[in-house]
Amino acid sequence: MDKQRTIIAATLGAAVLLAGCATPRPPDPTAEVPHCYKTNKGRVIACTPVAAPSLNADAEAKRFVPDPNALTVYVVRRNWGDGRNFVKVYPDGGAGVDTLPDTMVRLKFKPGSHSVAFEFDGKRQSTTAAGQAGEIRFVRIDGTVWAWKSTYEWVAESEAATRERALKARLVADVVVR
Repeated sequence: MDKQRTIIAATLGAAVLLAGCATPRPPDPTAEVPHCYKTNKGRVIACTPVAAPSLNADAEAKRFVPDPNALTVYVVRRNWGDGRNFVKVYPDGGAGVDTLPDTMVRLKFKPGSHSVAFEFDGKRQSTTAAGQAGEIRFVRIDGTVWAWKSTYEWVAESEAATRERALKARLVADVVVR
């Protein structure tokens, strides 16, 4: 009996120790690492080629606090039918920023009127965002992916609806355009 109890106790102890190893660590909220788009089962489909802002920066961006010195524009890419395609966003014709489904980009411009474009499959589409310092604008890219074709376009919807989508998207770039 003593030998059997010893074996049971050792087995339980090993199980407890191994259970701690199986639990993944929570992500570091200050780490700037590439953002990966995953399936609903957790399988990684694609990752941004550059590091995304930290989880802390993502949470701060989602407070939607206006910058008193800039026009802030959120480019949101969140749609049920979007796929794993990279779509590059270009603020005022500047350097492109890669986006994935369920992501957003925060752009800070000088007050005035600015062009925001995206490119997919060799085609570029643009929209205009205009405003004063201290204002916030939201624009949304709508993507639909089928086995035979992928399409992306700018969608006009209410600010409240796009803001809701932004709350569920991950910030992948924070760009100051000067």
